[in-house]
Amino acid sequence: MHQNNLIYKGYRLTARVSRGAGAEVQALSSGPIFIASITVVQAGAVQDGGDEYPVPRFAEGGYVYSPREAVHAAILHGREIVDGLTSVPS
Repeated sequence: MHQNNLIYKGYRLTARVSRGAGAEVQALSSGPIFIASITVVQAGAVQDGGDEYPVPRFAEGGYVYSPREAVHAAILHGREIVDGLTSVPS
């Protein structure tokens, strides 16, 4: 099973995977398709639910064929978000 949580530079990244079906994504006959979003919160903020961000790949109508690929894409995007947050000059 692929881990859908990661601590990166003091932030907890949580991928939320769902089946891509409905009006915006057409399921193909080859099997189910998946999309994901990413939630970013400071690792020490136990009570905070964090901020959820769409993954550009999926927001633009893309999809993948396994939950593992969806988690991977979401976590990569979450790392980019954190890198943007932590590179702000003080």
